[in-house]
This record gives sequence, structure tokens and C-alpha cells, in this order.
Amino acid sequence: MKQLRSFLGRSLALTAFTAALPFLLISSAHGQGSLEGWGSNSQGLISAAPLGPEYLHVETKSYFNVALHVDGSLEVWGNNSWGQINDKPTGADFVQVAAGNGHVLALRADGTIAAWGSDLEGQASDTPAQAGFTHIAAGLYHSLALRADGSISSWGRNTSLQVTNQPLGTGFTEIAGGWGHSLALRTDGSIASWGRDTEGQVSGTPAGTGFTDISAGLYFSLALRSDGSIVAWGADESGQVSGIPAGNGFLQVAAGWRYGAALHADGSVRAWGLHSEAAVFDNPSGSEFTQITAGAHHSMALNGSDVGSPFCFGDGTGASCCGSSGQLGHGCENSFGAGGARLTVSGTASLAQDTFRIHVHGTPYNRPGLILRGTNQLNGGSGVPLGDGLLCVGGQSARSQVQIMYQGMTTFEDFQGQPFGQSSYGLGVPTHYQFWYRDPFASCSGSNFNFSNAWTTTWLP
Repeated sequence: MKQLRSFLGRSLALTAFTAALPFLLISSAHGQGSLEGWGSNSQGLISAAPLGPEYLHVETKSYFNVALHVDGSLEVWGNNSWGQINDKPTGADFVQVAAGNGHVLALRADGTIAAWGSDLEGQASDTPAQAGFTHIAAGLYHSLALRADGSISSWGRNTSLQVTNQPLGTGFTEIAGGWGHSLALRTDGSIASWGRDTEGQVSGTPAGTGFTDISAGLYFSLALRSDGSIVAWGADESGQVSGIPAGNGFLQVAAGWRYGAALHADGSVRAWGLHSEAAVFDNPSGSEFTQITAGAHHSMALNGSDVGSPFCFGDGTGASCCGSSGQLGHGCENSFGAGGARLTVSGTASLAQDTFRIHVHGTPYNRPGLILRGTNQLNGGSGVPLGDGLLCVGGQSARSQVQIMYQGMTTFEDFQGQPFGQSSYGLGVPTHYQFWYRDPFASCSGSNFNFSNAWTTTWLP
């Protein structure tokens, strides 16, 4: 234990540090998750998605995607024909994103809108400059935004009067842009629609109140009733209207090219309509999803099952771990000759609803261990050799209380007697965790201790 203390003594503080954010981070209604896609992988639409569980919102409409990171920055991938990727604005003060056919919108925390990409119809350059907007949406070649009073502003292509025929007045709460038409949801839950009406995507809009979500696709539209059932209208050549799933309990709808998708309250995804490039039947299984978006031939979703991601496995692939051969995803091999301890987490990394837990498996029986917490990933996340393993976390850091390992595993429910969220480094700031444990026999370095893999988690409101 002395060697560990002397090595870490300068960086391991026993008091928590909370970092102040330089911007106002607006909590997402969807929650935090990793990016998962299905359907066409043209131009890396799916395979090039950034890794990690730290995304709040993802949108697509055609052959590129845009996502909002938990720190307020933007990620764009896929097609770059109009500079959707190269011209992406920098900064970390964004709170919502929207994707058109080739243009992109992003809403800042101060209510101003950034727009870039394709601008053949003024869908980017005609973006209003003033602040105070609260919501954005993008059609194929037109754009929309909601002001704080609930009035609508729109700009871009107007060949189907999707700009000049926008409804006047205030009291709108949500907007959606389709391939040539638009929708808006009023405070009473009624739906307004305007623009192209070749397939009844406007004139077929259901009357009444109590709708809770809307989405506009290619010549058809979707909406959710207050009981969570789905209603659809407009073009139906591929069953995108007649094929809607029955029942209620849905939370969100997403209208794509000729197919639709919906998110159920149990966290599962349903899709129907045209199966072009596996956009329908290959929708993911599972019950961890928190948001969906539908494009031309692919969809993206937020998978909320992740509470961070592992790094610095220490698998004995070099001089580290004394040249041992730990198992993939585990820490360095211990003196028993077995793969080292593995750290996993569960729960919710939310400051308001903190159910975050750290679980450690595969430790030597009846040995002491503790959780290390830090602001930095040492050596770019590769760690530095120490003892019989790799130390992976550092910077402003701290140690938790010691626990004795029984039956080779343990669970940490707090850090230094406080919930993990209260002991994190602040809202939107990555916090890194690793498990240190005492090896019961002399190791090749003679230092008698080891480390698990590490884990990084970004805390949300």
C-alpha cells in the first residue's frame, strides 16, 4: 500500500471537485445514450457513427447524420457533398440539432440558430439571426423554428408554399419538416399542416386535440395520440400508413422516406413500410432505446443502456502487466495466472436520479480494494505501468473507502460515503473510475497490487 500512496499521493485528493460549465446545458427529454443505426450504411451512415454513450439527440433525413454530444458540441458523419461535416460550427453551447437533405441546423443555448450545408433555396443563409428560438426542424429544402411565444418562422424552398403558408399566431409547441410539407402541434394537441398535398399529407391531417408527437416524411405523416396510439395519413404505396403498429403505449414517431418507426414505452423500436436496404426488418431488438430518427434508407436511435464506456483494459499486450496475458476486457493478469479484475457499471448517471453502481468481478478472494476516481485518462487512455498492472486515471482525483473482496466480487454503491453523482466532477464533465486491489502473492514487480480496467461516465442533470 505504501508504494501506491507514494505514487498517487500528489494527485489523489480526498475532497471532491465540481467543475463549473461555461454554458447552460439544457437537459434532453430523451436522456443520454450511445448511437445505434440500421439500414443503409452508404458513406458510413452507420459504421462511422461516433462511439460512446454521451449523446443527447440524433437526427437524419437523407445521407448524413448529426448528433448532439452531452457537452453541447456537435458530431456530423456520412455524406459531405455540401460541407455538412467540414463546415460544422465549433463550440459547446448547442442544445438541439436538425437535418435536412443537405443542410443542417443547430440551436444554441441562447436561442440563436446555426445553419450550414446545402443552400440552393436559402434554407441555410436565410436563417433568422435573432435569439429567442426554442425549437428547430428541417424539411428537405426548407427550415423551421419556434419562437419563445410559440410562433413559427420558416425559410427556404417555397414551391409548395411550405414557407409562405405557415400558420400564423402563437401557441405552437412542436414543429416537423417533411419532404415538401410541414406540421406543427398546438398547445391543445391539435395539428396544423401546410405545404405539398399531392398524397393527402396535408388535407388528410386528423382533426381533434390530444396529440402529443408529430413527424413528417416523404408525402406522409405520423402522429401520436395521448394514449400512445399511432395515426398516419398521406401516401401509402409501401404500407407506411396502413401498416402502422396497433395498440398504444408509444412515446415517439419518426417518418422516413417510405417507412415509419416508433419508440414504445418499453424502450423497444418498431418499424414498418418499405424495407429498402433493411430499413425496416433490421430494426434493433432490445428495450433500451430513448429516441429515434428516420431517414431515406436508414434510421438512427439513442441506446440508453450504456452508463459510460470502458477503457484501458491492460490486457498484457506489451511491457505493461509484466508481459502477462490478461483476458480481453479485463485488467492485467494477477499472480494466480488468471485474467485480472473486471469493472462494470449499472444504473443511471443522473444527478437527480442517481442509481449509479460500480461492480467488480474476478478479484482474488478476501483481499482489500478501492475505487479510484479522476478527471484525466492517463496516457491518452492507455494508462501507465504501475505495480502489476496499469494505472489509468489521474489528474484531480480521489480514493474511495476500502472494501474487502468476498467470493471474488463486490459492488460499490457510493464514493466516500456520498452518492456517485455528488462525488462526480460536475454536470456534463467526464469522470473516470478504476479499481485497485491488493494481490495476495508477490507479482513480477514485487509491488503486490493490481488494477482493473477503467470506466468513463459523463453525468447528466
